[in-house]
Amino acid sequence: MTAAPVYQLQLLAEIDSRVDVILDRLFKRLGELGIAAETIRVIKECDASVRDTALPATALFLGYAGADDAGHPSLQALLDDSIVIITCVSDLDRVWDEIPPKLRHVNALEVQAPNQNIDRVVSLILENFRLLRQERRLFISYRRIDSKAVADQLYDAFDARGFDVFIDTRTVPPAIDFQAELWHRLSDSDVVVLIDTEHFRNSRWTVDEMARANLTNIQILHVLWPGQAEDPTSAFSYFHSLDDVDFAAPPPFDTAALLGDAALAAICDKAETLRARAMAARHNYLIDSFCDNARDRGFTPVLQPERWIEIELAPNKTLAVVPMVGVPGAPGINKIFHAISLVGSGTGGIWVLYDSRGLLASWLTHLGWLGDYLPARTVQLASIDAELRILSR
Repeated sequence: MTAAPVYQLQLLAEIDSRVDVILDRLFKRLGELGIAAETIRVIKECDASVRDTALPATALFLGYAGADDAGHPSLQALLDDSIVIITCVSDLDRVWDEIPPKLRHVNALEVQAPNQNIDRVVSLILENFRLLRQERRLFISYRRIDSKAVADQLYDAFDARGFDVFIDTRTVPPAIDFQAELWHRLSDSDVVVLIDTEHFRNSRWTVDEMARANLTNIQILHVLWPGQAEDPTSAFSYFHSLDDVDFAAPPPFDTAALLGDAALAAICDKAETLRARAMAARHNYLIDSFCDNARDRGFTPVLQPERWIEIELAPNKTLAVVPMVGVPGAPGINKIFHAISLVGSGTGGIWVLYDSRGLLASWLTHLGWLGDYLPARTVQLASIDAELRILSR
């Protein structure tokens, strides 16, 4: 049976090669998230009238020379309905030529097929549909005496792409428990970028970081230094090999060695691509763990197209369980409450399910306190069996 559309993507402006590449990548990411392609309705500008105002929507404007407001009659309706419009240009210096006046207040993204910022556009679409979280968190694991300069380069490159990057030398403030903060940030990261140098696997600290990432299903992008082989013990890893030509200067490749611009861009692109897959793996872990526990307690969990779970507690009384990757926060919890309320579920409560492994004790206390004041409760995965036991009495 074909799934009914849940989200809408409206295309604006001329259809060119960028559209085909963006849609191809988008549907590939949906597959990795375990979401049917049919849940997104793609609307061409000539069919703008079919947009359902009751369903979430995002619009994509692909800039072209001579763009003006008059050529896009559906634009004002999108703005009036507060629909997010992602604007793309061939060059940031051409915004005034390629973007109509009504959209020039929106920050544009430079996009060229087949690869320039295509994955970033796909991520923005998924983030606006709340299929990926909008916080873009990344953890860089490396050995200072081997690759500090490259780690700093990657920090700057990912920061420029809008990631909240954790790196030990820049991110942990003074007078903070360094190791506890490191584990917390690792647990809240979308992807770990691991610079696998010759001596990386000999360090207790770096090996611990890799083990913790594997334990919590966090995906690792192994950036393999020249001569390094893939590590067969890494359960959730993808490998990216560096060659001599990727560096700005010839060997030796010591701690001061720098990568060339093309190599940096390739690593950033790979991490962006991996992000949806990484979030899907952690999201699926939460779903599978909850559903297994719920069935053991006699409930029948039903997975909804938007990837949250509903269980019937009594006639006309349902519990909505929404898995959340990383650390839940008040704004995200409120969005979840409003989204679930709109579809009429959660009459018996709304749970925000998260994995507490590695999180700071102070954050766990804070999340427990939030549960007393927000309309949705945060529930640790580790306590699910006890919570379901109470409901089944």
